[in-house]
Amino acid sequence: MCYNQTMSLKNSNFIQKAFDITKENIILAQPFIIFMIVLSFTLAGLAMQANSISYIVFLITNILLCCAFFSGWFYMIKQGIYLDKRIQNGEYRKPEDRASASLALSKEFFPGVGEYFLQVTTTITIYVIFYFLVMFLFYKLGQHILPNPHIDINKLYSIANASPAEVQKFVYGLSFEQLRAINLWMIFMGSTMCAFSFVTMFIFPAIYDTKDRNKKEFFLFAPFLAFKRNIVFIFKNFFGSLGIILFLLFLNTVLSILSLIFNLNIVLAIIGLLISFYFITYGLVLIFLYYEERKN
Repeated sequence: MCYNQTMSLKNSNFIQKAFDITKENIILAQPFIIFMIVLSFTLAGLAMQANSISYIVFLITNILLCCAFFSGWFYMIKQGIYLDKRIQNGEYRKPEDRASASLALSKEFFPGVGEYFLQVTTTITIYVIFYFLVMFLFYKLGQHILPNPHIDINKLYSIANASPAEVQKFVYGLSFEQLRAINLWMIFMGSTMCAFSFVTMFIFPAIYDTKDRNKKEFFLFAPFLAFKRNIVFIFKNFFGSLGIILFLLFLNTVLSILSLIFNLNIVLAIIGLLISFYFITYGLVLIFLYYEERKN
């Protein structure tokens, strides 16, 4: 009981500290907002490509854009955590000095892209491949151990974009056994996604833990070395890591509920979007902070 209370207290400290870092360095959310705006235009351009070659070129461009963004943004977040350490050590005593140092974090974006682009691109590629492979294998497993809801998959996809009235009509048309089967499938696949997220939660912070490693060798084996350090870290800090992901899942649930409310009108939708940007930034700060503080 005492141990669990201690772990809970430590996690609470990290949760509060990550909130303070995000609040004091709101500049960390700026690249994400700009990136989402740019991405909306590039994805629109991708959707307009009728020629297969042009489509492939636009697709690869979007993927590389995402990799470049994450390599720079993650580096900014890491530098934001280092800035907080320097502030705690009394390096920036005046509020104006702290504000200036916080704004200077934006200058860390492009150095992060230049130094970590190859490592992050390789890791994202392997991560996505393994994610879809794991989901496919568990989907096949589910076909053997879970009941078949006997629903046309194309109709199910169309319902995802339907109006609330059409969704309600679709649900009311299902039998109890079909609803039970759908719920079992949602729990099964959702649990698989959560488990995969848990065992890979610190893989990206681990990429930036490279000061004493040969960069060329690290680029070639980036995903595997990062995953190894990630797994070792999780097992050393199992309950704390579990607490972090459960807290983030709780936040995600709250944001999902709020998004339904905020979508009632355009003003609330914009407010909800800004809140989502902030909490996504906060979640990454929390993950990077926990890794940095507990990795030694």
